[in-house]
Amino acid sequence: MTTYQFHDVTKSVTDIDRRKCRREVPMQVLALGLCRTGTDSLRQALRALGYNDTYHGYAAVLENPRDCEMWHAALSAKYEGKGRPFGREEFDQILGHCQAVSDFPAACFADELIQAYPEAKVILTVRDVDDWHRSVSKSFTPLLTHPLLPLSTILETLLLSRTRWIRPTWQKIWKYYFNDDFDANGRKAFEAHNSHVKDIVPAENLLVYNVKDGWEPLCEFLGKTVPLDGKGDVVPFPRGNDPGIFRNRFRDAIWYNFLELGERVLKVVVVLYFGYLWVGGIWGWVHANMSSLV
Repeated sequence: MTTYQFHDVTKSVTDIDRRKCRREVPMQVLALGLCRTGTDSLRQALRALGYNDTYHGYAAVLENPRDCEMWHAALSAKYEGKGRPFGREEFDQILGHCQAVSDFPAACFADELIQAYPEAKVILTVRDVDDWHRSVSKSFTPLLTHPLLPLSTILETLLLSRTRWIRPTWQKIWKYYFNDDFDANGRKAFEAHNSHVKDIVPAENLLVYNVKDGWEPLCEFLGKTVPLDGKGDVVPFPRGNDPGIFRNRFRDAIWYNFLELGERVLKVVVVLYFGYLWVGGIWGWVHANMSSLV
């Protein structure tokens, strides 16, 4: 486990193989709104209300990048028919340590998660579609098109890095959720997603929620008390990452990733170098002994 500072937050980065995990706590909340609808704010709010842990896209990218290997497999099964479709068994592996889940990649699996956890309450985070479209464009597009990512992907694959599934996972989300053209199809996909969730979840089990509405509707829906501080005042509702914070966090992640890749490359070079010296020494010894026999 390694600890890194991602702009404004410190996170411990692990390398857990979720395929070996099982459910540890009950799944209670499925927050199925798309990315950039306040999912990070909601994650912090749910944690404050006692839902530990709450899964988020940050968990798959910054906290345990190896998760993306399973998410990539889930996306391949759903959209390409490759492998076994994910059900409760697989979701218990990747989400077994969590009582709530939000954001991409999980939002791609609204139907599957609702079927896997019918007892869980469902929250659909929403915002103005044009504001959402601008936010995603400012946040994700620069990252998905970063000039260093192709090189990073090649090195990650060759070195079997724990981060090697991150970019392919998000590329697959963009390919199938937005038909590989977010500018043209993002708004339509956003509205279709929200309409679908509203259609498949009974009204009494669904909260359509804008994080600007704060604690009251959220706590009422979940049957929780609005959190107070030590002075008896209402705790301010969490404010998640704006596009600038988002980009800075991932800028740091890219930098740390290249540092890890550099260390791996250096280790490979050192091993090859000493291997070369060892083989050269053996060959010299053999050659010398063969010469003495002649």
